[in-house]
Order: sequence, then structure tokens, then C-alpha cells
Amino acid sequence: MSARRMFTYLFAFALGLCVAAPALAARTGAPTDRIVVRLTPGATLDAAALGATAGADLRMLRRLGDGSYVLRLSGRRGVAAVDAMAARLAARADVVLAETDLLMQPVAIPNDTRWPDQWNLLAPAGGSYGAALPGAWDVTTGAADVVVGVIDTGYRPHADLTGRFAAGYDFITDTLIANDGGGRDADPADPGDWITSTENASGFFAGCGTRSSSWHGTHVAGTIGAASNNALGVAGINWVSKIQPLRVLGKCGGYTSDIADAIRWGAGLAVAGVPANPTPNDVLNLSLGGAGTCSATFQSAIDAAVGAGTVVVVAAGNNNANAASYQPASCTNVITVAATGHTGGRAFYSNFGPTVEIAAPGGDSQLGRTILSTLNAGTTTPGADSYSNYQGTSMATPHVAGVVSLMLSVNPSLTPGQVTAILQASVTPFPAGSSCTTSTCGSGILNAAAAVARSTGSQPALPPGAFAKLSPSNDQRNLARPVTLRWATSAGATSYEWCVSTSSGSCASWTSTSGTSVSLTSLAASRRYFWQVRARNVTGTTNANGGSWWQFRTA
Repeated sequence: MSARRMFTYLFAFALGLCVAAPALAARTGAPTDRIVVRLTPGATLDAAALGATAGADLRMLRRLGDGSYVLRLSGRRGVAAVDAMAARLAARADVVLAETDLLMQPVAIPNDTRWPDQWNLLAPAGGSYGAALPGAWDVTTGAADVVVGVIDTGYRPHADLTGRFAAGYDFITDTLIANDGGGRDADPADPGDWITSTENASGFFAGCGTRSSSWHGTHVAGTIGAASNNALGVAGINWVSKIQPLRVLGKCGGYTSDIADAIRWGAGLAVAGVPANPTPNDVLNLSLGGAGTCSATFQSAIDAAVGAGTVVVVAAGNNNANAASYQPASCTNVITVAATGHTGGRAFYSNFGPTVEIAAPGGDSQLGRTILSTLNAGTTTPGADSYSNYQGTSMATPHVAGVVSLMLSVNPSLTPGQVTAILQASVTPFPAGSSCTTSTCGSGILNAAAAVARSTGSQPALPPGAFAKLSPSNDQRNLARPVTLRWATSAGATSYEWCVSTSSGSCASWTSTSGTSVSLTSLAASRRYFWQVRARNVTGTTNANGGSWWQFRTA
């Protein structure tokens, strides 16, 4: 493919099956009317006296097999109030134990007909490493004021995506690539991106590869937010929040410049010639990529979006290679996602390396299970609604973007840095013997239930984890100015502090940043400098990266 064309998808088709079984979990927010009390040996139950201590009317309902009593209130109360009553009872000399009799509920299991095929959304169990969505849904299924931007091929109307879209935009400037008869406009519908053998042989699309239409953006959108619990098709990760389609990919891909404009517009920033976005995105999904280290065009757009508070999630790529050689996977300030199969190992195609923040289910046809989502049956132009199995880091990425939208639904004040830190602190560890390690596939496998729980503040913040400086490499010389310092993400970190000095180990002052890069514009020529960076979490705990100070010399 020519360098001016951004990306060619890597897909494979397979069938996957995983039968869901309901599990039980405590719903701490559900009101209850019962307390379990165990008395000291020889003590006699006096419900009136216990009620006086509790500050509520209590009567004995029944006795448990271990001799404890179930006491009933006159009506249901909030769990916090009943906990307080139990604490007062537990302080009595004749009470060994008193605790709230919590109402248990089935973890949210949708009634979508293809739900049993969605192993990728289940909690890890029996060697199948899904993203643990049911536990997250027990806390939230999304918020109406959260918007997820999908920068992709656009969308197809689909019965299982009815009502799920916010008005988007088509950013493709080239009419041939757009394949819809025009350039940029307010219609992000996907007309198809097929390439015929004749087109592949010569002309504008020569070398692009013959293929049928992918309907890639529709598949991605279904993973993020297919209409759920509607007794139809598949369940999406977020059942409430809107999806905004931002069309940038057409026949043979799309230009970096168009994608950069979509990133900015999605984040609510101004783009010349395009009306303002009425629904700025809280998180952007980029299931796309191409060869090369991160371009200045990409990095500038990403930095602007993150600066505006938008979380940017990108695919690591499907080349079975180091993601550092692909973009936007190698950009800073993004969450780069590798793909795992159902056994928890790296999918055979997935890119890898230290630029990857996290792994998520992307499917692996070699193991027989891939990712089922919404699609269209047309091989060229649109046909009937359908569902199909794809695999790829393109499929793993919307798992992360969808979970981020749930995190922001329960805590909209989270910054992009905090979102990354929580995701990495909440992962399912890679299984023993996995082909994934924390140096190749990120901190672990996406765990939605743990990430949403930590987002609510119900779990303590972790100290920042070890991380590494990336560039400039130690003792690099003749660097053109300005010099950009880059470092890897620290799990648990919400911000970073960096220092540049003319002497090793000496720092007059540290400068704070929420990102993982900084551009130094005031360095002198032909001068040796030393630099260090350290991580900070929400409690203010710092942790240097563990390595020595690095040095570089300007040209």
C-alpha cells in the first residue's frame, strides 16, 4: 500500500461459544429489613431489648442452623442505616456477632439472544478470560451524559443499534476514498469500503488488496454499545451512553490528517470548516493504525484531546510486531490495547511491547473463539442487518473504551491519567504460562468489574508502579531542539513530575504533568543535560522509575 494511505484491516472469521451462568453478588445499595445476630452462650434472646439498642423495632423471624437469629425490622432501610444498627448491637456484652442481612441479587445478565456467545464479556472462569462485565453492570450500565466517539468507517443503521447513536460527522476529504459521492459532511453512514480486483490492479486503489466491505465501525460500535437486555442479538458494554460515529476510513483506509481532525472535533475542539460538536466525547475509540512511529500530526491532536479531558484508546495493531513501530499505538497520552484470546494469552496477530498499557479480549481464531458483534450482510453496498465474528486489536480496543465509559458514568471527574491508572491497577493478571507478560501486553487483562469499583472510590488507591524512561535514550548526542522527553505509563499513577538538570542527581525543582511526555523548548545548544521522572498517585505517594538519571547532549 502507498504511504499516503493509512491502514489496511486484518480480520479473520470464526465461531465462538461460551455459555453464561448467573452468579450472585452483594448489592450494597439495596435496602434490607433484616439483621443476623449471634448471642453469647447461655444468653436468652430479648428482641425488645435488642430493638432498644438498635433504635428500631425488631422481632425474631427465625433461627439459622448455626444458632444465630434473623431479626426483622418493620420495613426496609438503607444498608448504611442497618449497618449502624448492627454495629450498636455488636457492642452489647450478650452479642457475639451482629451483621446486616444483605439482599443478594443475580449479577446483571442481559436477555439478548446471542449473549451465550459473548465469552469476551464474562468474568474470568475455567480458563476463559473475559472482561468481567456482569460485575460492572451491577454498579452501572452507563450514564446518559457520557459520549463515546468511534473514529472508524462510520456506521450502518442496525436493529441492535437503534437509539444508540449521537449525530456524528464524516471527515473524509477525498471523494474516491469516501465512496459516498462527496467529501466532508454531516452524514457518517458507511456506504461500504470494498475493493474490486480491477481497482486493486491499477489506478488510485492499486495495491490496496481485493476485499468485501468490512463494516468495521459498525462491529466496533456494537461491542461498545449494542442495545442490551432487548431480547435481540448481542449485548453491548454500555447500555445507556451514546456512541458518536466519526467517519475517517473508506476505501483503502484514511489519511492521518482526516483522523487528526476527527480526534480534535470529537474532543469538542474547533476544526476549520466543520460545525462545533454539540456532544463532545468523553472517550475516543481508534481501532485503526499504520506503520511508523507516532507522527507529529497524530501526537498534536491526541495531546489536545487529552488536554480537553478526553480519554483516547487506540489499537496496538495486528502485525505480531512491536507496537513502537506503529501509530497511533506508539503515541504518548493514549491507552494502547493489545489483544488476548479466551485462554488469556496474546492473540497470534497482536502487536506487543512496552508502549502497550493493557490487554483486552480480541479473539483468536487459532483457538476457536473470536468476537461477535453487529454487522451488515452486504459484501459491497449495504445489505441486511447481521452479526459476525471478527478478531483483532480493533476488537480489543472497544472493550477498553466501553469500560472507560462505564468508569466515567460513575465518576465523571476522573482525568485521562486517572482512568489509565485505575484500568492498570484493576486488571486480571495474565495466567501462569501465558504468552503475555507485563512487558509485552500491558499490566494485565481488562477487568470491568474491578475498574468500575475502583472508580467509585470503594477501593484504595494503589501506589504508583515501576515504569521506564523511553526517549531520548541514555547518552544520546546531537539532539535537535526542542527535545521531547517520553516515558512509559506507571500503573496507579495519576500524574508525573519531571526534572532536567545540568548535573546528575541534582534537581532544583520538579515540574508536574498529567501526560507521559514533555517538550523542552529552552535548552541551550551543545550542552549536556540530565533528566529524571517520577510518578504520583492520588494520595501523593511518589515513586521514581528505579533507574539512574539519564543524560543527553543537544546539537
